[in-house]
Amino acid sequence: MMSAMGQFERAISPNSDIILDDFHTMDRKFRRACQHIRILNRKIEFLQVRYDRAFQAHKRSFRYTYRLQLATLEGMRNMYYEYACRRADELEVIQDRLIQHGLISDASDMSDDGDEESNF
Repeated sequence: MMSAMGQFERAISPNSDIILDDFHTMDRKFRRACQHIRILNRKIEFLQVRYDRAFQAHKRSFRYTYRLQLATLEGMRNMYYEYACRRADELEVIQDRLIQHGLISDASDMSDDGDEESNF
């Protein structure tokens, strides 16, 4: 298994096929992490509604359970967010290498959705 540093070193090698493969791999990982963040956001929203209902109905035992579940889901979402941010940084480095090798132009937009922030 290759370490993260090994992948980074591969990304800056002059071989354009390896750089393109690394770019596509990182892009796939980034998009998958963003998808998980969106799923977790929906679950958190749903659970927050249930917590609010339990609060209004003075159901302490349910509130406690929902609060624990919310804390867990929010922690998972934060970890996915950190992971996605790291992948986005790595994508920028690889994209710069692709521009240096002339494989893409500086003005080209590599993402389908536009701004990376919209993926979250």
